[in-house]
Amino acid sequence: MLRHFMSKIQPNVTSCLPLKISQFSFAIGIVSSAFFLMPSAQAASCKLPKSYYKNVSCTSTSGYFLAIKDFGAPVALIDSKGKRVVDLSRYQKVDADKISGGLLPVLRNSRVGYLNMQGREVVPAMYDMLTGNQGWARPVSEGRIVVKKDGNYGVINTSNSTVVSFSASIDEIDDYRNGRARVRKNSAISWLDKNGNATRDPNAQDNSQSAKKSTASTNNTSSQSRQPAPTRFTTLQSRQQDGKWGFVDDNDVTMITYSFDEVRPFSEGLAGVRIGEEWGFVNLGGELVIPFRFTSNGVLTDDNYKGQPSFAFTGGKAWIGNLKNGNKMCINKEGTGVSCD
Repeated sequence: MLRHFMSKIQPNVTSCLPLKISQFSFAIGIVSSAFFLMPSAQAASCKLPKSYYKNVSCTSTSGYFLAIKDFGAPVALIDSKGKRVVDLSRYQKVDADKISGGLLPVLRNSRVGYLNMQGREVVPAMYDMLTGNQGWARPVSEGRIVVKKDGNYGVINTSNSTVVSFSASIDEIDDYRNGRARVRKNSAISWLDKNGNATRDPNAQDNSQSAKKSTASTNNTSSQSRQPAPTRFTTLQSRQQDGKWGFVDDNDVTMITYSFDEVRPFSEGLAGVRIGEEWGFVNLGGELVIPFRFTSNGVLTDDNYKGQPSFAFTGGKAWIGNLKNGNKMCINKEGTGVSCD
C-alpha cells in the first residue's frame, strides 16, 4: 500500500519516520479498502469478522461475507466467525449483492450459474451474461430467475427447470413481483404468472376493482344510477401506422398501440396478432390472453376454416395449422390444441 509505494521512491524518508508513515498508511489502507469493497449501504453498517483473509466485504445476506483477492477475483464466502463456508476460487466473478433465495450468482468461463450456500452449483454455469444497468446476472425473485440462453430471454426456477420458454421475440422480462412478471415484445406489454402462463395486468385489475367499488358506492347513494354504464365501443378496427399494426375504436382513437407485424380482425372478442414469426391473441382491453407461441408454417395460403382465415376465432375455435394427414388443427380460447371438426 502507501508505505510500500513510498519505500521504493523515498527509502530514506520512510526509514526516518517509521511510526508516522506506518500509522498514515494503515489509516489510508482501511479507508481505501472500505471504499473499494463495500457494495451497499448494508455493507457499510455491518461488522466484518476477524479472519486471515486480507480483503473482506459484506454481502446482501446477513452472516455471509465475501473474501476477494487484491485484483477483485473471488476467494470464498466466510461466516461470522471468519470460517470459509464456500470456496469461490474457480469463479471469475460473483455478485454478493444479489444473494437471494439462498443462491449466489456466479460467473465461470463467461457463463452465468447459481451456487447455494453449501457450495453446490444448483443452476449450472450455462447461461449468457446479461447486459444493461442490472448487471451480468439477476437475483432469484419469488423462486424464479430471469436468464438468457443463446441470446434469448427465458425464465427458470431454482431447480434449473424452464418456466418461460426462451424466445427471440422477447425483448425484456422484469423480475417477478407479487406472482407476476412483465414481458415486453417490441412495444407490446404482457404479464405472466409464475407458471409462465398469461395473466392479467395487475394495474388493470386494480383499476377494475376501483371501478367496481365506485359503482357500488354510487348504487348505494342513488337509486337512479342502477343502469349499467354504456359500452364505449362494441369492437375495434385494425389500423396500420409506420409499418406496424394496432387497433382503434369507433372514434378512431387508438386503443391498442401499433406494435404488431400482422393482425387479424377481432372475432368473438379476440384478435390474432403476430410479432416476428409467432402469433398470439389479445382481447379488447389489449391484454395478451394467449401467449405468442404459434407460427404460420403449417397454414396454407388462401385457405380458411368455416369462412375465417387462420388465427381468427369462430365457434370458439381458431385454425392455427394443418396436420401431416391434412386435417386442420385448432385451439380453443384457453389456447389449448383441439380438433377443428
